[in-house]
Amino acid sequence: MCLSRPSPSTPAVDPDVKIERENQEAAETKKKAEAKKKQLEDTVTKKRGGAGSSSLLTSTSGGIGYYNETL
Repeated sequence: MCLSRPSPSTPAVDPDVKIERENQEAAETKKKAEAKKKQLEDTVTKKRGGAGSSSLLTSTSGGIGYYNETL
C-alpha cells in the first residue's frame, strides 16, 4: 500500500514583508532602466565623437557642402 504524505504547507507571508520586497524590486528595475539609458547615451556619444550630427541641408551653411558658386 502506498500512503501519500501531506505536502508541507508554506508559512503565510507577512504583508509588510511582501510590500517591502515589491518596493525593492521596483527600485532595482528603475535602477537597471536608468543604467541602460546611460549606457546607450554613452555609446551614442562615442560613435558621434561627442559632436551632434547636423544635416548638410539644414545646418547654418545651408547645403553649401553640395554647391558653392563662389569657389
